[in-house]
Amino acid sequence: MARSKKTAESDQAVDEHARLITSKEDRAKAAKWFARARDLGEKRQFDYAIEYYINGLEFWPDAVEEGCRPLHGCAVARRQTGGKKPGLMDTMKRSMTDKKPKQALLNALWLFGHEPENPGYIDGVVQSANRLRAEEATHWAGGVYLKALDSAPKTGAKQFNQLAGVAEQLGDRAGGRGDTTFGIAAYQMGLDALTAWRRRAPQDKAVVDALRYLSTKLTILKGRYQGSSSYRESLVDSEQQRELHDEQRSVQSEERLEELIAKAQREFEEDPDEGRHLKSLVDLLCRRERDDEESRAIGILVTEYKRTENYRWKQLADDIRMKQLGRRTREVAQNGDEAAIKEHRVSQLKFELAVFKERVDRYPTDARIKFQYGVRNFLAGRFDEAIPLLQMARTDPKNRAICGMYLGRCFFRKGYHSQAIATLEEAIGGHEISDDEVAKTMLYWLGRTQEAGGLMVDAKKTYGKILQMDYNYQDVRARMDAMPA
Repeated sequence: MARSKKTAESDQAVDEHARLITSKEDRAKAAKWFARARDLGEKRQFDYAIEYYINGLEFWPDAVEEGCRPLHGCAVARRQTGGKKPGLMDTMKRSMTDKKPKQALLNALWLFGHEPENPGYIDGVVQSANRLRAEEATHWAGGVYLKALDSAPKTGAKQFNQLAGVAEQLGDRAGGRGDTTFGIAAYQMGLDALTAWRRRAPQDKAVVDALRYLSTKLTILKGRYQGSSSYRESLVDSEQQRELHDEQRSVQSEERLEELIAKAQREFEEDPDEGRHLKSLVDLLCRRERDDEESRAIGILVTEYKRTENYRWKQLADDIRMKQLGRRTREVAQNGDEAAIKEHRVSQLKFELAVFKERVDRYPTDARIKFQYGVRNFLAGRFDEAIPLLQMARTDPKNRAICGMYLGRCFFRKGYHSQAIATLEEAIGGHEISDDEVAKTMLYWLGRTQEAGGLMVDAKKTYGKILQMDYNYQDVRARMDAMPA
């Protein structure tokens, strides 16, 4: 008697480490929806743009750069222009716990797209993407969720632990299928979530145990990545092992590197839609830091950006160009020609201003990009532009203190001494390391501001703290000696 289809399917082995794979055909269909969504977003028709992004994500749920990030940008812009939040009927129609994981994800994305600041909707995207095994989307949404949790005043251990649990699942699956780099990033996100909770609840012993457990997993996975014997033995093909080892080495013979570049070029030409082939080729071309090879990499990336409209490739091209400009400025500085140094620095700054302005426009909610753009505006003397960018960038805990330092310096340059003092004092109070370079810089500009504002006693006390840490720091001694006794 023939077995039923259901029974036959249940006998098939299930790969517990598998991830969602999107066909080239579905990616092409998604790309059309994304292209139309971008056009609508640029015309500020945000409701329609969000719908089109979701339609594209139905075909390609793991499209982070092409779909998820720009959808998030449209969602924030929509709310800033008065877009309404989802109503009760919307939440009832769009269940984030739908039995079908893809439908649950699309529902969560729709709700998130209409109220991106709601942690519940962000969590819905994380959980449903994880169920679908849309690994890139899960990792992206997890990062968005962690920022939301870290900045929200009323969050508890449950939310942070749940996010850490999803991150652990991501890392376990990635490690199981040999995707070590992604696994390391996933485990690190879990550790970041647990660390964020520990800052809020330092007496919670459970979080210490959870951190130790996940740190051990990360250490083991990193050990495999770095080439432990058990990992090498798992690579049966000795030629594959040699190539993997050579690709990860920072130094190779000229001949061997040429072989690897040629191999990466062939793989990319055979499957240009597989992003890792392009990334591998670009990494190898940039290995020797030669202008001609880097320019070749930039040309390939720009061509791919025009072909696919995947902004990730333009970002990478711009990163290489910024690295080139920085290297050239350092080379000119060694010659001591002040006019040439100034010319190169101005050229570098102009390019970086254009790059980060474009990125802010693309990703208006990314505090790290706002920070970079704010710093460039500060360096260009555009303090009125820098101040609001740096104020918004302070939502990122990693850059909070240094944002405060730059904000204080902006206020100082504008002559707003009271605001500069308050900002710098707050930044110093929130900086965990009291004697690093950032701390000394903040104290220095606090002293400068106090001195400029006529608060000589306070300035002397501040300069004194710097001298106790670094007796030869900048011109602190000269300023102290010039002050009245």
